[in-house]
Amino acid sequence: MIEMIANVFGAVIRVIYNLTQDNYALSIILFTILTKTLLFPLSLKQMKSTKEMQKVKPKYDEIVKKYKNDKTKQGEEITKLYSEHKINPLGGCLPILIQLPLILGMFYIVRQPLTYVIQTPKDQIEIFTKQLLNKDKVSSAEMSNSEIQIANNNKLIDMNFIGLNLGDIPSNVFSKDATKKTNPISILIPILSVLFSIYQIKQMQKSNEMTEEQKDMQKSMNLMMPLLSGFIAFTMPLALGIYWLIGSVCQIAQQYFINKLMEEQKKDDVSFLLDSDKGGKSNEKNNWTSR
Repeated sequence: MIEMIANVFGAVIRVIYNLTQDNYALSIILFTILTKTLLFPLSLKQMKSTKEMQKVKPKYDEIVKKYKNDKTKQGEEITKLYSEHKINPLGGCLPILIQLPLILGMFYIVRQPLTYVIQTPKDQIEIFTKQLLNKDKVSSAEMSNSEIQIANNNKLIDMNFIGLNLGDIPSNVFSKDATKKTNPISILIPILSVLFSIYQIKQMQKSNEMTEEQKDMQKSMNLMMPLLSGFIAFTMPLALGIYWLIGSVCQIAQQYFINKLMEEQKKDDVSFLLDSDKGGKSNEKNNWTSR
């Protein structure tokens, strides 16, 4: 499943790689923007679902209060309420669930750029690996784990990105092995990933008035997302950290757009209600005058 996703993603990145004149870093950045753009309708749908939940919040609170001593009945009534309004309370988790196979697919790609990006024949990778490890026979795992080093040593891919090597792993900044030591600046990528993740969560909370059920789920996300962002960017090749970081920036921009859209829609709803109220009062006045 993950290999299939990696093959599809790799083919797309390969096209971008060719169009950008073999610029590996730019290929990953453009691919990230592309995937986030394609997933934007899903984020918009999620926000609309959240808004619908806000509309039924008074009824939700009423049910919680009414059946506070009967949790079974309370759950049944809440489920019924969501069903009537076609609301999926777990809809907020869907974007995260979709991102997991995507990030795993990207991990395969950045770990094996020769296989998935420049599509180097397997027998050629095997020869390179034998030369690198000074062995007569090598396993598939050894070939996979050696691709980044092979790409760097033989200059098959230019992994430079603003002075950083996208094949490096930030956690190796603290490695005692001099051969694994990476540029100390690379530690900024996981730090920025965590900070952007926290900002993104705050941005979403600012725009949402949540039910108790949503607040419970949000508490888990508040802890999980920054930790996950930092862990991925810290322990994986920098290319994956860049993918995650640029993805966060895209989502922040999308969330800003969605928030503005929701604000305008809210203003329109308020204007409609005020106009309706004025119309109702005007009709009452006319009826009174006609009497």
